[in-house]
Formats: sequence, structure tokens, C-alpha cells
Amino acid sequence: MSISRVRVRRERPTALALAVALCVTMLVVYVLTLDIKGPDAVQSMAPAPRVTKEIAFDALTGWAVSMAACDSQPEARLRASAWVDRGAAGCVRQLDGAWHVLGALYDTRKEAERIAGRLSGDEGIPAQVLPLAAKGLTLRVTAPVAQIDAVAGADALLRGQVKQLGEVALQLDRGEINPDAARALCALAATEADGLADTLAAIPGAGENGLCAGLIEQLRTMARMQATVAASERTDATTLSGMTRCAQIEGFCGMWEGMKKN
Repeated sequence: MSISRVRVRRERPTALALAVALCVTMLVVYVLTLDIKGPDAVQSMAPAPRVTKEIAFDALTGWAVSMAACDSQPEARLRASAWVDRGAAGCVRQLDGAWHVLGALYDTRKEAERIAGRLSGDEGIPAQVLPLAAKGLTLRVTAPVAQIDAVAGADALLRGQVKQLGEVALQLDRGEINPDAARALCALAATEADGLADTLAAIPGAGENGLCAGLIEQLRTMARMQATVAASERTDATTLSGMTRCAQIEGFCGMWEGMKKN
């Protein structure tokens, strides 16, 4: 999926406009795509011209390969520590009543099952496939165009960066890019995520709106994880691909959990 970058024009508000903006929360009504019952858009009182648009958040589906299922988080973290240096994510998540060590994320069940089968058959690892899915959402907003574009752009950027992280990890494994190039890509992506988070945070009332606040948090988290990869001093491609996969899974799970809440 390509990254849709949205550039939002910044204006210096007048003193009156700033006073009004500080007193207003941009309200949005979002409904499940499969259960739309004609919600009325709640109009923003921001001084900029307003339009009403629907923003579609596509359904989210991924297939994670679990390397181990543990009874406790400490046990899972201990097992995870051994996987990153082998190119696996070593990401710890509580799913289906157990603490799982997630090694990789795939777009299709077929690919995930192929990898899990190979790990089980060739290396004796008790690998299993865990589906991660969230229904699509439709967000109906009446607000200034710049604010609507920022919300839509945040979702597009997050999805695009999750996809890019998986591709970078695979390219590192294949020797198609070197660690320096991977770090440079992650550094650029971190800057983009932080910049869009700043744009969203500047929307009056964004911090009080559940959806906007969630997107801001996801963007900040994505930026921090990729900045960590970019700053890594590890020179071996295998370890760096493991770190990149971990950022990919954490980013995906953040989006998945955010959509399930709404």
C-alpha cells in the first residue's frame, strides 16, 4: 500500500480565532461500516470553512506467526530475547488467553501457515498462526478540510509504514538493502509520523476526541520505534531485520486495537 502524505496548510490565527478555537472540541461521529444507521454529523464551531465528508477506515487483517505461547509475560519476554538476533520479531503480546512471542506478520493466511509449518517441521518450534482482524469503520465529519485531511492522512500513513517495515525486513533478509539504507528509511519514516502527529495535535480538541487522540498516540509510537531502529548501532542485517519486524507488529497491533475500540 502506498503512503498517502497529506500536507496541511498552517495559518496563524487571529487573537479572536485562537480564543474561539481553544473553547471548541472537534466532535466526530464514527460508525461501523456494516452498521450505518444514518448518524448526523456534529458540526465543528471552528472559524475556518467547514465541509462534511466521510472517511473510510478499511478493515484490517493480518496473520501473525507465534513462536511460543507462555503462561506469563516475564516468561514470554525471556523467550523473546533469543529471537531478535535470529531475525524474528520477538514481539510479546497477550492474545487468546496466553502470552505469545510473535515472530513475523503476513498479509495472507497461506504465507503465515507456510512459515509456521516450516518452523515446526524443520526446527521443532511450536509455531502457530494467529489471525488479527478488525472491521472497517466509517467516520463522518463536519470540520475544516485541513482537519479532515489530517485524520485521513494519519490512517493512510500508519498503514503504509507498517507495510514498509515488513518490506524492509524482507529486503534485509535477502541482502537487497544494507543496514545503513534500512536505518535511513526508518529515520525518514519516523520524521513523517512525528510531523503528522504534530498536525493532528494542533487541531482544537483533538486530545479530547477518542479517535484523534488514538491516532496521535499511534503516530508517536510508530515514530519512536522507527527512530530506535534508525539509531541502532547493530551492523548485522539479521538483528536489524528482527528489530524492524518488531516495529511492524507493534504498529499493526496498535492500529488493530484502536479500531476494535471504536
